Amino acid sequence: MKHMNTPDLVDMPPTAPLASETQNFSKAYRDPNAPTVKQIQGTWMFRAWVFGPALVMTGALIAILFDWFREDGFGVAEIILVCFVAYTTFWIALSAASAIVGMFTPRITEHRQSSGDPSSMTTALLVPIYEEDPVITFKRIASMQKSLVARSTNHTYAFFILSDTRSKTTAAQEQAEFAKLKAQIDTRVDIFYRRRETNTDRKTGNLQDWINNWGGDWDAFITLDSDSLMSARTIHRLTDKLVTMPEVGLLQTVPRLLGGKTMFARGQQFSNNVYGGILAKGLERWSGVDGNYWGHNAIIRTEAFANCAHLPRLSGKGPLSGTIKSHDFVEAALLRRAGWSVRLLPELDESYEEIPQTLIDYILRDRRWCQGNLQHLRLLGSKGFTAFSRFHLFQGAMAYVSSFIWFALLIVWTVMGRNEEQNIVRYFTDANPLFPQWPHMDTVSRMAVLTTMLALLLVPKLLGIAATYLRNRSCEEYGGRARFLSSSLVEIIFSIALAPILMIQHVLAVLRTIVGKDAGWAPQNRSGGNYSLFALLRFHWLETTIGMLLTIGLVLGLVSLWLIPIAISLLMTIPISFATGIEISTRGFFSKVLTTRENWAPPRIVTMVHNSGHDLSLITSYKDTLANAEIPAAKASN
Repeated sequence: MKHMNTPDLVDMPPTAPLASETQNFSKAYRDPNAPTVKQIQGTWMFRAWVFGPALVMTGALIAILFDWFREDGFGVAEIILVCFVAYTTFWIALSAASAIVGMFTPRITEHRQSSGDPSSMTTALLVPIYEEDPVITFKRIASMQKSLVARSTNHTYAFFILSDTRSKTTAAQEQAEFAKLKAQIDTRVDIFYRRRETNTDRKTGNLQDWINNWGGDWDAFITLDSDSLMSARTIHRLTDKLVTMPEVGLLQTVPRLLGGKTMFARGQQFSNNVYGGILAKGLERWSGVDGNYWGHNAIIRTEAFANCAHLPRLSGKGPLSGTIKSHDFVEAALLRRAGWSVRLLPELDESYEEIPQTLIDYILRDRRWCQGNLQHLRLLGSKGFTAFSRFHLFQGAMAYVSSFIWFALLIVWTVMGRNEEQNIVRYFTDANPLFPQWPHMDTVSRMAVLTTMLALLLVPKLLGIAATYLRNRSCEEYGGRARFLSSSLVEIIFSIALAPILMIQHVLAVLRTIVGKDAGWAPQNRSGGNYSLFALLRFHWLETTIGMLLTIGLVLGLVSLWLIPIAISLLMTIPISFATGIEISTRGFFSKVLTTRENWAPPRIVTMVHNSGHDLSLITSYKDTLANAEIPAAKASN
């Protein structure tokens, strides 16, 4: 090992510089090394099947609303309400249509020339870390390294732990864990470590530093977060596919969530694994070669990335300037602009990441993502981006901006009251005749709009449930049909309860960004832990206050009864946040719901981490009690 004249440990191979040029968003760029890319056959058909129905349904609802409002005449309020409903309807209809396409349409098979085994490729596995738990992080890396050594391949792999940690104590722990691991490994898959003296440009600067100094020796690199986990089989398949697909610059897997120890995390894990599959398949079908990148668990062609995706800093001041926080979407758009294809591979399994254990930790992470996604609005006019790269950037930002529209609809529905004689506007109008009149909709009309929206929101969930239930083998991964259905019901109730809370928090996140409050770059709390009552009150005071006001309006008969679920959810935010953050016991009803394959029959890579001493997703408890479970343990996959 090579020690520098600083407290930082550096154990890296000889440098192999690879030049990169900072990209210019105001000037189109084509990589001369990029081969000709043809759109996948059938992609435009899938796009028509997704965007067509979404636009038709939105247009139909607009026509119905205009017809309802025609009797009393149109005003500014009516037009605003129609725009709000149309906006929200389009996005949820698009999600529903994507799920339908993902479930019911076959994947277009590409015919490629096969010349035996793929040629060898040198692939680096990059693990950028920042103030993470060194013990858990290095155990994941050790498990992946052992898995790769045990599997024969013609490719060359090595791990690079790229630390941006500032804490001297944590850095010393990282170095101790690395030294211990280095002394134990089989060097057929080597492991290297370096800690930057300054963490310029955060994660993007960390990766760029590796590319500029060591990227020249590596054909490709796989990006991994500190909580990422991938089996050797998946890593090999990713590398093989990149070899046989020379027009591809980036291949993105669809990570499954695992590690859920609380009700909140387990609900997210169950939802991702049941519903995420068909949504990912739908996205893959209509994205074609214009896919997206989620920042980790993906393989990237090193030279293409160096030539095409070196990010500049955004001009100006404030949270929407400087380093591009959500770099992944932008890097995918830059690769497409330069002529490389970006592909999503939902069929590759055994690619994992973990989920925040509490609602508060999830929201804190969302604030950083919100700021990064809102930056993308500045880049929509960039020269040379494809239409669907722009759409990915826009859609990411709208995931947060949409909460403003939902919140506005909540306000409209509130002030409209139960009927014409009982509403908030009427009570204020007598005292203030200049107060604007809100649009009038009868109970049946409002019921129809709300029912339509609710049905569209539930379509992806219901399709995911149906797809799993109809396949007996898939149901066994969730504990059998009865347990799977009970878990699905619990998850739907949870998602309905959490939706209003997340809506308010997304509104806050957008407002924080607008007023210039930077979300910062704090390390993620991945281990969970209960928050004090004071912390819960301070964090959730706004949702609770809005819930109280809605409840008072319901009691006084001023608010539509359709808002009862929203009022209850917001009023109960603090108990919900506390309860869903409690670690689940290994016994009782809740220990048996919201379980997935990773609980009942964990793949080998997951058990390897468990056997190394890291309690991942309560596997220890499940394996100890599996003999008494209602279903037999399935064989773990290789």
